[in-house]
Amino acid sequence: MTAPKMQVKCGVDNCHYWHNHYCTASALEVNAMGDGHADTSDGTCCTTFVAKGNNNTMR
Repeated sequence: MTAPKMQVKCGVDNCHYWHNHYCTASALEVNAMGDGHADTSDGTCCTTFVAKGNNNTMR
């Protein structure tokens, strides 16, 4: 089964995958911070993030 294609809005303009307020990564991973349980979006973290200029873009 193929996952649906999604447009993911992004406000992190210093990410390698950011383009005009959208994430262009081929896959996206978001995890809970700390104990693995998030109660709000503030408790989550995009682990797909790669700083612009960093050549480690294997995702």
